Amino acid sequence: MTIEQTRTYTPLENFLDSLADQELTCYASDLLQQRGCGSMDELSQAVRRATEVCTSMHLPLNENFKPVYRSQAGEVVQDWRLSPMAYMLTVLNADSKNDLVARTQLEMVRRFLNNQ
Repeated sequence: MTIEQTRTYTPLENFLDSLADQELTCYASDLLQQRGCGSMDELSQAVRRATEVCTSMHLPLNENFKPVYRSQAGEVVQDWRLSPMAYMLTVLNADSKNDLVARTQLEMVRRFLNNQ
């Protein structure tokens, strides 16, 4: 780490980060436990595609995605804290051959069409 990489946060920035963190109520790894993704690599790809959706729609990533590290089975693994919207975007961007993902995509389309 260099001096340029270190950054001090102002109390206002810390406060805004705290507010954003309150909305991050889901973990991406929950999708693995629900068998919506078969591997961490597949989950990482789904999260990446979900972040691309947010980026293209100019939604702030820090309010929807936060990389974190968690202990699982005695190992430290990367995970993400997600807003509910980011979690659903991750599900929708996972492998559609997966039954949970396909059912979720179909349900979203049905709800959209019923609200027309």
